[in-house]
Amino acid sequence: MPKTLKSRRLHYGSSAVFSTVVFFAILVLVALIAEKHPLRADLTETGQFSLSEQSQKIVSSLQEPVTVKAFFAGGAPEASRAKDLLETYRYYNKNIRYEFIDPDREPQLARQYEIRDYGVLVVEGLGRKETVPRADEEALTNALFKLSRNEDKTVYVLAGHGERSPEEMNKTGYSSAKSALIKENYQVKPLHLMQQPQVPQDAAVVLVPGPQKPLFPEEIASLEAYLLRGGKIVFFLDPEKDGGVRSFLEKYGIALGDDMIIDKLSRVFGGSYLMPVVTQYGSHKITQGFNVATFYSEARSVSAVEKPPEGVTVVPLASTSENAWAEKDMERLFRGEAAFDESKDKPGPVTLGVVAAVDTKKFTEKQLDTSSAPKESGESDKPRAEKDSSENKPTLGYIVVFGDSDFVDNTHFGVSGNGDLFLNMVHFLAEEETLITIEPRKQKSQTLMLTENQARMLFWTSMVGVPLIVLLIGFGVYRVRRSQR
Repeated sequence: MPKTLKSRRLHYGSSAVFSTVVFFAILVLVALIAEKHPLRADLTETGQFSLSEQSQKIVSSLQEPVTVKAFFAGGAPEASRAKDLLETYRYYNKNIRYEFIDPDREPQLARQYEIRDYGVLVVEGLGRKETVPRADEEALTNALFKLSRNEDKTVYVLAGHGERSPEEMNKTGYSSAKSALIKENYQVKPLHLMQQPQVPQDAAVVLVPGPQKPLFPEEIASLEAYLLRGGKIVFFLDPEKDGGVRSFLEKYGIALGDDMIIDKLSRVFGGSYLMPVVTQYGSHKITQGFNVATFYSEARSVSAVEKPPEGVTVVPLASTSENAWAEKDMERLFRGEAAFDESKDKPGPVTLGVVAAVDTKKFTEKQLDTSSAPKESGESDKPRAEKDSSENKPTLGYIVVFGDSDFVDNTHFGVSGNGDLFLNMVHFLAEEETLITIEPRKQKSQTLMLTENQARMLFWTSMVGVPLIVLLIGFGVYRVRRSQR
């Protein structure tokens, strides 16, 4: 073999090796630079792959490490979307870390974090923990926002009328509900309206769990004054015991039924006819994405009045199946002879939980002609809503009413979704005015309209021109290398 041919091959071979080494070295260098200084560009019209400005501000303010534990089944397509979302958060702040956990492969961790469903995120950091039911930007940003708060919100529980007590650990107590609230960074305190003239200013939510005796008119007036300054009240009212608040609730568009719900479906789950099962939930943030059954022991119907007053919007939260009905003949029921009577009883589905949103300004203005807003001690005759709006206080008050107080006692709190629904109520009511609302980004469909000439040109370019150019280039390279041998 001629010497020149060997030297030529050695030259070309060494050049190829050198070029390959340099190419891979450049790739490694670029990868290292991208790791330390990543750059992203979202070219979509709606910014689909970027965080909103609100989220960016909250994420960039985090100065301490935050860990997100994502509980997804192995290979689930939702996990890929969740990973993309978490990577987006991590791009804006390296203090955010995440890990994916399969609840089926690591059940001990699922039990530790009380995970009952797939797709749940647990956010830990800053000495707190928040559970996110779904992997979307709004839910995750709000969890980070709550972690960064310094103060704990306070839930007050009314006492003095035979209500369920959060201190009692027996089967009818609410100690399990209290423990769950404390884990969610709430303070739980008793409220004695017979000993103080008004609801405390720091009350995020007031619970009235199953009063056995009627509230005094002064106490109801204090609750109404709290509501009209943007307060949130939850009533759990058992059948035949309305706590003396029936007229108060009707004033705000909520009607209590003088009945007891009977549900044949409960037999399927091993319960009695007096334990209705709820799998139908209304369209509201409290029940958004909630698809777990809840169980109620001896519940009454709760519904909206035919014409709610101006400024009040009543939304059903929980309803039974069509197999249930609301029995009004209580004597016959207790004799064990209850049967559906079309002329008296309310057919299913029966609503047993509602939420009323009260626009305090509109409601007060409408009521000025007939009655003035309740006043707290030492205040003038100026309507409550007007005073509060002048002080930049919230103008929306909320009332949640359920026709049963047993469903969150120590016996039933851990049954199916009972505890989760209770926490959803408190979260919504306590955080309504502070949570971040992020509008979903809607993809706009774009239609490409081509003329006949344009379509013909596109066909010949893509199907004939490009492949032909590739073949010509390949043939040219072949001829050049053949001539160099």
